[in-house]
Amino acid sequence: MSDYASRRISEAELSVMEALWDTGTAMTAKDLQITLKERRDWERTTVRSLLTRLQEKGSVLVSKENDVATYTPAFTKEEYGWDLAEVLVQRLYDGDAAALVTTLRAHGLLA
Repeated sequence: MSDYASRRISEAELSVMEALWDTGTAMTAKDLQITLKERRDWERTTVRSLLTRLQEKGSVLVSKENDVATYTPAFTKEEYGWDLAEVLVQRLYDGDAAALVTTLRAHGLLA
């Protein structure tokens, strides 16, 4: 079964995860703050709070070298997407993925 329950992240936390996924490399809090200032106009304290929450949830991994912390995602975007899809199919479609596909087709999201 899905790891979604343990990986459940808010919209704001998702912005941090997307910044990490997009770069594909470890980032410092300062690097993330610069990126998220451009994307969301967030200040340093907001980014640090979100990083703390994500670390507590186990969604980001922290490494320290020379007193500088770097952050990497604990799972890939694809893994998180799969978790979301699995929960969606189980909760809304009683495990029937074909019903989800039918809904997606009905709304023009699948050919």
